[in-house]
Amino acid sequence: MAAVAVELRTSPFDPGRVHAQVRGDSLLLMDRVSGRWSAVPRHWADVLPLTVTARDAATSPAASALREHMIEHDIGTRGGDRSFGRLNTLIVKLTAACNHACSYCYDFEAAFGARRIDAAVALKSIEEALDECDESLQVILHGGEPMLVWDLVEDLVIRSEAAAERRGKTLRFVGQSNMSLLTARIGRFSVEHDIVWGVSVDGPPDVHDHFRVYRNGRGTYADFARSLEAFPRFLRSCGVLSTVTSANQDRILEVAEHFYDLGMASWDWTLFQAIGRGRHESGRFEPDAGTVVASWEALYDAVLAGRFDGFPVLPVLSYVQNFVRGPGQNMCMRPQCGAGRDLASISVDGSIEACDCIDRTGPLAGLGNAAEVTLAQARATPKADEVRGRDLSATRCASCTWYGVCGGGCLAHAASRDEIPPLACALALTAFDRIADQLVRRGGNLRRYLESVGVDAP
Repeated sequence: MAAVAVELRTSPFDPGRVHAQVRGDSLLLMDRVSGRWSAVPRHWADVLPLTVTARDAATSPAASALREHMIEHDIGTRGGDRSFGRLNTLIVKLTAACNHACSYCYDFEAAFGARRIDAAVALKSIEEALDECDESLQVILHGGEPMLVWDLVEDLVIRSEAAAERRGKTLRFVGQSNMSLLTARIGRFSVEHDIVWGVSVDGPPDVHDHFRVYRNGRGTYADFARSLEAFPRFLRSCGVLSTVTSANQDRILEVAEHFYDLGMASWDWTLFQAIGRGRHESGRFEPDAGTVVASWEALYDAVLAGRFDGFPVLPVLSYVQNFVRGPGQNMCMRPQCGAGRDLASISVDGSIEACDCIDRTGPLAGLGNAAEVTLAQARATPKADEVRGRDLSATRCASCTWYGVCGGGCLAHAASRDEIPPLACALALTAFDRIADQLVRRGGNLRRYLESVGVDAP
């Protein structure tokens, strides 16, 4: 792969945004700010330097055509930029209590004990979020373990649906649970109200039970297995979320295969974060970047080989969809991350956070309390502006081809707001490079896989 230099000059068409890479018979043109891209014949690389100005492009029909092609596809222009500010997702922490005691739980704070959110505060927050959103709102039911307070869930869902109907807006509930407390009542209500659940399981029993344990140290995989046996149809409609730690970092492919073989709806991962219970023993849980990248590549190779056709492997699809569609729905992979923009989180004590992954003991925590201020007021505070003011210009992101579709990684996982998390960066560099090789050409195994899971390829 050869990089093609584009001369930087002052121009309404900003060539500094355009990165070009020769890949096989194609030339990849990437707007590193907006994430817009196009693949053109390789021979256009010869005239690319002439596209910097309209005057230079006019000297060559081919250069003029290439310049017009880039402008038409919003590559190197501000026409392709997207902004994100209207709230569309609210996380509600229903309870701090959990019947499990996972060793690295990012959400555990001893000060909360077994506290549950005040029902009036939760409803007030959802109603304010409905007022803030455009046409639709997604509410994430979270904890602790939300099924420990199921009466609250039912009441909150019914009241919130009525509030959305009065406003003429669409309301969608999703939730995350260990599913150990699943009952017929919970399943029936969830189906009736279209609540989409994810289940937290880290892999096969020996992997999962390494860190996901009871307070006595006993593993909890048996709870998931028991619920799967009792409610197979309902539980198999749920996606699985696994946390990547030192316990499964080199077994990622095996983890994905486990849930594929169980017939689960999809599989995703999240990377260990050194907050909550993991704050003081991070070295025990932290995965090695090189090992995780190698595991991702093995997973990607298996996807290309057809091992997971028809099964959404989201640690691959999240990168692919961002590359194909540009930054947008995935709040964690775009220059303007969701924190304090289209996302807000309400803790069990009513604290309003820009994102639930922000360390509650850190400098970016606390936008106000929902019992005292509105969501709109909290989102307009100097602290919210500080969260939204992330600046990565002093990092490698400033010159990275993939910045527009990556965003520099989760700020909550970085050492500070204006730094990038090394593991997320290493994964993105590898993933987008390999994905680009597949998508700049016609056909190919990645396109076959995308078709099998209902994703349109360019």
